[in-house]
Amino acid sequence: MHDLAGIEAFVAVVERGSFTAAAKTLQTAKSSVSEAVRALEDRMGARLLGRTTRSVAPTEAGATFYRTCRRLLDELATARAEAQTRHKSPTGTLRVAAPDGFAPRFIVPGLSSFRAAHPAIDIDLIEGASAARLVDERIDLAIRIVAKPEPSLVVRRIATSRIVIVAAPSYLAAAGTPTAPRDVTRHQLIGFSPLDWRESWRLGKETVKVKPKLLTNATESLRAAALAGLGLAAVPEWLVADAIVAGQLTTVLDGHPAPVGGVYAVYPTNRLLTPRIRTFVDHLARDLRARGLPR
Repeated sequence: MHDLAGIEAFVAVVERGSFTAAAKTLQTAKSSVSEAVRALEDRMGARLLGRTTRSVAPTEAGATFYRTCRRLLDELATARAEAQTRHKSPTGTLRVAAPDGFAPRFIVPGLSSFRAAHPAIDIDLIEGASAARLVDERIDLAIRIVAKPEPSLVVRRIATSRIVIVAAPSYLAAAGTPTAPRDVTRHQLIGFSPLDWRESWRLGKETVKVKPKLLTNATESLRAAALAGLGLAAVPEWLVADAIVAGQLTTVLDGHPAPVGGVYAVYPTNRLLTPRIRTFVDHLARDLRARGLPR
């Protein structure tokens, strides 16, 4: 047990680059991590980490030992996952990251039925406009809405997302309705800063350079700005579908469709697809279809 604790601490220090970051990852005190690594080095009879006032890095012996330890911990995680698959009901806490705006509309409403079916799984939901750093933030699963997810991640596409250009009827009555992609440059524009749509809009076969008068990093503010009549906005259709149906927003340039993206469930390549992750993703894929998002 002492060796396993020391190995977990040692691996965390190597991967995080400091004792402080490793302690945060392991949810323990920095002194405990330091003591575990020091005790491991004593038992090994070798110095595994080179320490300076500014950095920590594995020694030559430590680098070789790290690779063996990483494989050992991965195999241990696999064994735990296999044991859990034999359990009738998946258990544990699932940390899920999702875009703000999407989570309250398409994840939270389905949690009641999920929790009823799987009461032993607790959900820790992290919302934000920027993509979460999965390993650093100990995220088990993230929902990404992109044209193409990062190749370093394990990916399952669970729905389709497309961008539409919308404006409030009051804005269009005052400023006119664009009929060609280039027309948008003569309008007040609302941009979403986390994406490259803040600089260019891809409409049909054309890419139009844009300079939004308003930039926001939050999807709810993007929606609110369009509803307030501040200009044309390039928004995910799922964000404004209800407002379009209600007549609060109007789509324009429908004959020049924007590229279609996907809603993806992703997790790091070094993170196993545990039963609770698989169960939640299966539920979410079914629930999104039931709520009108196409596959």
